[in-house]
Amino acid sequence: MAISNELSSDVAVALLANEKSPQELKKLKDIILEVHTALQKMSEETRAYRSEKKKPQEGKKGTSA
Repeated sequence: MAISNELSSDVAVALLANEKSPQELKKLKDIILEVHTALQKMSEETRAYRSEKKKPQEGKKGTSA
């Protein structure tokens, strides 16, 4: 499971731990969705960055004296 999913679940549990009115639950649902989306985007960006970092750099020659 991605870290974004784990953290989103933890945030959701913390926010929803107490009884809430339907209006409060709606607001909290929106917050949880925003947190999850932001974490997911960060995970995707990190994955892309790591993938680029692993690619052999073009133009460099592996010659040594």
